[in-house]
Amino acid sequence: MTPGLVTSGGRPSPVIIVACYVATLAGHFTLTRIGISVPVLNDVRVLFFSAVLMAFALEIHHAGVFPLHTGPARRTLQPVLILFGYQILSAAWAPRNAVINDVVSDLVAMVVLVIVYTALTEWDQERVIVVTMYSQYVAAWLYFLYSASGHGATAAGRWTAFGGGPNVYVRVMVLGMVAAAYFYFRSGGKFLWLAAAPLFLVGAIASGSRGGLVAFGGIVLLAGPSLVRFMRRHGAVKPLAAIPMVGGVVWLLFGDQIMFLINNRFLAGTIQQRNTSDRDVLYEKGAGLFLDSPVFGVGVHGFYAITNLGPGEKYVHNLPLAVAAEGGAVGLLLLLVALWALRREYARIPKKQRSLPSRAAAYSGIFILGASFFSGDYYDHRLMWIFFLLAAVGSPISSGIQPRRNASTALTRR
Repeated sequence: MTPGLVTSGGRPSPVIIVACYVATLAGHFTLTRIGISVPVLNDVRVLFFSAVLMAFALEIHHAGVFPLHTGPARRTLQPVLILFGYQILSAAWAPRNAVINDVVSDLVAMVVLVIVYTALTEWDQERVIVVTMYSQYVAAWLYFLYSASGHGATAAGRWTAFGGGPNVYVRVMVLGMVAAAYFYFRSGGKFLWLAAAPLFLVGAIASGSRGGLVAFGGIVLLAGPSLVRFMRRHGAVKPLAAIPMVGGVVWLLFGDQIMFLINNRFLAGTIQQRNTSDRDVLYEKGAGLFLDSPVFGVGVHGFYAITNLGPGEKYVHNLPLAVAAEGGAVGLLLLLVALWALRREYARIPKKQRSLPSRAAAYSGIFILGASFFSGDYYDHRLMWIFFLLAAVGSPISSGIQPRRNASTALTRR
């Protein structure tokens, strides 16, 4: 718990943290996918977020805390909100044929998510991260079991789950591996936690997401030295020898599917046919729009409205380039400032004092950041902002959240 925080309600309820995660993971899910069409309420986020906001308001009222009160929370959240606000404002100069309602609703949803997550993290960073890790570990199992049972695969054999695409699926799998590693080290080396990692790795490969796997390789390289030192210090190297046995069992179950996908998706498609899934075209178009409107960009959804590349190519699939194309140099600068503020706040924590939960959140955020260079729209990167805020807010150096005192509390203390 953050130093200096003593509330009548104790720690935040895990229920609201899980509710926030479910609302976050739900993504763009709409009732039309199951054959129901209800105006406004068709976007399930309206229901999810309304419930989360009401529960959050009751929670902080019961605890008697002033949310977003500390320096770290303000210093990290404000630049992120300014970026989102500018992107919403850019709808004012978007092309007339731009469909801005969906994009603006996505950005408003992200504003709600980052505010609630930041306030909860400021309240009790460790609990929020731990419950979030539990949630994504369970989510990874649900996604893996759904796809491994033969559901959700695309025509090309790429694994998906619950209506999301392969690029969403790979993120859930990799975050599941991060959660598995986190609980493995947190438990002092209980192999049961780590045994799930090979399954999630199979799911990540079976997604066929090249960008997601590249981003995963990036965090493995970044975290590798620290993980080796941690394992040596805690005598956790020997249990890792059991992973090949688990991997062998997994290979017997899914080896044929994986080899088929590797041969067709990675070797034949990427190396021989040089298939980039039109990323080169998207990046060229995005860069062209930035050069045409270098200061303020073409406005949100302007990329799709101007390029008209088809329903499957509504965005650039590269976060910095998308911000540059639709927000210009101003938007790109605000993006860099927001990321810099998060990095600066995290760097204020001495390396020896960085907790395991904070490190796990940071690596999760870095993974989503890496994946953002290859796929996704603005809303697909919401977990990046959330994990970076989880890592930086409520750190050991922050303090000063003061509960709201009522009259009875004050009299009792006197």
